[in-house]
Amino acid sequence: MITVILNVLVAAAVGVALTLAGVSPWYWSILWGALVLVAGQLAIGWALRRRLGAVNDRVQAAMQAAQARMQAKLQRWRTRQMTNQKAAEAELAKDRDAMIAEVQAILRPLERYRLWIPLLGRQLATMEVQFAWQKKDWKRVDELLPRALLAEPLLVCMKLARLWAHEAPTEALRKVFRKATRRARYGTTALIYATWSWMLVKRGEVDEAFKALVEADKKNEHATLKANRDALANNRLARFSNAGFGEEWYALFLEEPKLRAPRVRNPGRYFQ
Repeated sequence: MITVILNVLVAAAVGVALTLAGVSPWYWSILWGALVLVAGQLAIGWALRRRLGAVNDRVQAAMQAAQARMQAKLQRWRTRQMTNQKAAEAELAKDRDAMIAEVQAILRPLERYRLWIPLLGRQLATMEVQFAWQKKDWKRVDELLPRALLAEPLLVCMKLARLWAHEAPTEALRKVFRKATRRARYGTTALIYATWSWMLVKRGEVDEAFKALVEADKKNEHATLKANRDALANNRLARFSNAGFGEEWYALFLEEPKLRAPRVRNPGRYFQ
């Protein structure tokens, strides 16, 4: 935001100076001022993007390296048939928290750019909420979610899951669901429909869940959605399951899977 204000002030000063100095008439001064504004925005934006891009590369590298170490550790345990699942999960959770702390340390210097870059605060909140989610720091999650950009299906489902945890009314859940799916591209809403239909089934609203899955089939191609639709159509609620979504589903903590490596949600390249 500061960059915009500064550029506007500089552009206005240039335009006024040119007019008062008699270098150009007022209408040309306005044009020159506008060009200065555009050039300034492009130059500062390019410099900031380079800085943010370097930070993002470090984040990606740190996460990939730590995730590889956890996967290797999990593979060794499977080979040795480790039986103490609670101890294994505790150790993996410790590794995950160390990874999150490392990434947060890399991101911390970006705080100074909040006032300089529009939406940076919301981008950082979007990344931070995913780390807080993995640590099950629900208080922090609830603080960050209103500021996060719900641009991805998993983030929308996180919002639904927190409303579910707070026992929000079905209408509040429906509002989030409809907003996320109304104009979504084909093939991007499978997890959202799966989460919404699961919640409806849990609340005994099977007919609406079936209608949602019929709608989902028109917007997505996913075997689990089809299987759940058929299960509800044949009144076989026991066969309704979102396990086919794998890590994506279990990352919502609505159901518990078997032993797995705790994956830190990759925040993606928000800084382009």
